[in-house]
Amino acid sequence: MKPLNLEIKNPEPIVKELKNLFSGITDTEYVYLRLPEQEDYKNPLNLTAHKNAMGIREELIPEILQTFGIRSLTLTAPHDLKLLINLSREIFENEHYDRKDLFKNEALLNALRQLFEKSRTIAFDDWAGFNAASEFWPGLLKDIIEPLNKKDLEFIFYLGDPSNKFSFQVEEALEITARFSRRGKVTLALDENEALSLWRVLNGVGADIMLEPQTVAELKKKYFSIFCAVDISRLLIYSTNSAILFSADEQFVLSRKTVATNVELGNNARQNFICGYSAGLLIFNKIPHSIALGLIIFGAGGVYDSMPDTAAVQSYVDDWVGDFDKPDAIFLYQ
Repeated sequence: MKPLNLEIKNPEPIVKELKNLFSGITDTEYVYLRLPEQEDYKNPLNLTAHKNAMGIREELIPEILQTFGIRSLTLTAPHDLKLLINLSREIFENEHYDRKDLFKNEALLNALRQLFEKSRTIAFDDWAGFNAASEFWPGLLKDIIEPLNKKDLEFIFYLGDPSNKFSFQVEEALEITARFSRRGKVTLALDENEALSLWRVLNGVGADIMLEPQTVAELKKKYFSIFCAVDISRLLIYSTNSAILFSADEQFVLSRKTVATNVELGNNARQNFICGYSAGLLIFNKIPHSIALGLIIFGAGGVYDSMPDTAAVQSYVDDWVGDFDKPDAIFLYQ
């Protein structure tokens, strides 16, 4: 394991390269399967398929995948979802439906394997808010992902707030995510508060124990200790002004453009970030670019908290690039 040695990553060339991406969007065969904008899957507003700001076709993720605690997928090629949609309908319309039987449904398992064969990124719900994680995620790995013998998958996990969970539950969650790292690369993403809560759990420091105000250096050491304690490819910690990445290959701090509080805490903030981050892994396969792209899509979502269109993204990127030309840019991005 490398020692703590965070590089200060200059965001300017990365953002300018991304600006060129949006100014010359080309069609791709990539597909992004997302959660519905409205909670009701039958709402007609959810059924439109379109190209997003990155030129990737967006479609509604089959409802059965939401049952498994999956919030989005990216595919490297188009896939006919009719079979999965029909199977979902049959399962949920069965009055004797029991989710424990899902892993006994061979038609469903085969349909999911066909879908995951074309998958590149798989993003999961916040573990703390998905009570069936320990029931579904190991089975998803064992019965669907492992038989494919793929090694190039990207798994994106959010722990959520672990402060209200028992330590053994948190340890189980981390062990589950570690299993996925054997079939691809795992990114575990946390905000500052979630990271500090996880550090408390891992170190037996109760929530009732007050901590002295933490310096930036002290926080970074705590984040690094989390990375050393978990068996994953990447740990991503983000705050209101930066994103910190720990991995075996690189460690860096990427300064970000600050946004309004209502954007930072928006209902779709994580979903929008994942959309950009996943697209970055598809298009660039570079972690700094992927993080920056996630921050752009998230920030461009703005106060409306919705997936931004190309014009909104271009405007946001232009504003960010404009920041670099300001006299105090050296202080804004360090």
